Amino acid sequence: MSLLTRFLFQNFFKVFLLVLCIFLSLYTVMDFFEKLSAFLGSKRPLIYFLEYLFWKSQVNLYQIFPYILSLTLILTLLFLSRTHELLALLSLGIARGEIFKRFLFLLFLCSLVGGVILNFLVPKAYYNTLYTWETKIQSQKAHHLIFKDTLFFEGEGFLLIARPLEPKGEYLSEVALLFFNKAEEPERLIWAKTALYLGEGVWRLEEALFQEARTHFRPKILKNWEGSLPLKPRIFVTIEKPVKFASFKELKQRLNFLQKVGRRATEVWVEIFNRLLYLLLPLFIGGLSAKLYLKGYTPHHYTFALLKSLLAFFILSALFVSFQTLLTRLLH
Repeated sequence: MSLLTRFLFQNFFKVFLLVLCIFLSLYTVMDFFEKLSAFLGSKRPLIYFLEYLFWKSQVNLYQIFPYILSLTLILTLLFLSRTHELLALLSLGIARGEIFKRFLFLLFLCSLVGGVILNFLVPKAYYNTLYTWETKIQSQKAHHLIFKDTLFFEGEGFLLIARPLEPKGEYLSEVALLFFNKAEEPERLIWAKTALYLGEGVWRLEEALFQEARTHFRPKILKNWEGSLPLKPRIFVTIEKPVKFASFKELKQRLNFLQKVGRRATEVWVEIFNRLLYLLLPLFIGGLSAKLYLKGYTPHHYTFALLKSLLAFFILSALFVSFQTLLTRLLH
């Protein structure tokens, strides 16, 4: 890393930490007062509320991260202008285009590293945010338990153990289904490699093994089986996770499921596109805004350059949010 790049990065990082702390604190305070009365009414331990705020702050960070990076670049240029360090760099013969390229590289690097990390962290953070609030604080009874991606569900007269392959519980693997009689004795046991919900209570099992008490649990193997089972996917889902907050693994599973049942996967592909765009968004917003700042910068009159760059920042951010909102409405 060259001396110039290191100098610009140090200033960029200092401003980034300041802006990050300000915005995260603001969002945390808003969440605190928004949920405080409901939490006090629940009479739950304070640690649950702190846990909720911890997970919610990660979700907030994911939503504002590209905008924070973009705003950081503008404020870094302002800071260098006020301390006359930007003027010093230009006096040394360093071209504005060279400074812009170095900042653009830093912006891309931070966006790529931070965006990838957040894309992996936020699905768990979103789930834990809802789970902490709805189950731990609001005491809404969960329908199932998940331990290391395995679903354990106890229904009326049966017990299900399976691994969900997509967020809505319509596609399961490694299925073990045990039925009991009124005396709570095992009556029927079903093993299957996968279980696919076809609708109206009908499931398709692949590579299934049946054992029943009336045949002394003699195994019967069927490559494919379709029939009614007392299982409905929605009862497996304690917290329905939108596609926007599904992990990359869950998005892939969702794609496989939709292809298997012949449904459109437009929503999933759009989400994948949005995540790729998420990594490039700071370059689009921050890059154009910084370009305007450097183009209009003069040593003693940089206020107008700042106003132009901030105006570009807000317009581009609003355009992107409007684009996402329009896309969501078209999909629904």
